[in-house]
Amino acid sequence: MNIQCVKCEGATPPAKPKAPAAKAEAAAVAEEAQQTRKHEKLLDALRNERAARPEETERGRALASDPGYPSHEMLEKLAGLFVNGSK
Repeated sequence: MNIQCVKCEGATPPAKPKAPAAKAEAAAVAEEAQQTRKHEKLLDALRNERAARPEETERGRALASDPGYPSHEMLEKLAGLFVNGSK
């Protein structure tokens, strides 16, 4: 097999990356780091939050066991909202 070097006349070398692209990439990396910090801060806040407020849980249990809740008037109003919309 005979391999010969063939030069392409008029071919230009590959272009070097331009500075604006590097700046855009650096800005994207910085933005991603900032988003990561925000995400971690929110996760920490969520981890420190109680899952339920005991007083509201107890109130819900009391209402659920009350045979008179919700009242007839409250059910009528709620039914009206469902039928007529909340205008």
